[in-house]
Amino acid sequence: MKTVQVVGYKNSGKTTLSSFIIKNLTNHGLEVAALKHHGHGGVPSSQENTDSAKHHQAGAVIAGVQGDDILQLTIQKSTWNIKKIIDFYSIINPDVLVIEGFKNLDYPKIVMIRSEEDVHLLDKLTNVKAVITDIKLSKHQSYQIFTIKRKEELIEWLLTQFKSKQF
Repeated sequence: MKTVQVVGYKNSGKTTLSSFIIKNLTNHGLEVAALKHHGHGGVPSSQENTDSAKHHQAGAVIAGVQGDDILQLTIQKSTWNIKKIIDFYSIINPDVLVIEGFKNLDYPKIVMIRSEEDVHLLDKLTNVKAVITDIKLSKHQSYQIFTIKRKEELIEWLLTQFKSKQF
């Protein structure tokens, strides 16, 4: 399973870019899984009136519902270990896992830079492979730079990276 992270600050376009990557990699015949960090704090919203939500509310640690080709799971634990979550995803055996957020993980990263104030992220993060920005960067290391308007080139670059085992 190839893994790529999309990171950046709040409202930097992470979800839009992650969705774009997922859609385009899927269109290229890859099976893509997604994992998003709920960085705003609190419990992510859920649909409360479903049967599986009722099972969860009744105390089930894991509650699921399956229909046609969809399996939806709700899992509650007192603590979560990101490694175990990724291991869980690997059971499904997708070609690619797109992780949105979790800046401190060490997977290959695509960093969203919206303003000069965000540039310091490039010095703080590990394993930066690409940057999406419309501002001119004064220095760049060993990562590719794409503009928001060149997102299609990012997909071609990712496909090449996956084939060359860079990720």
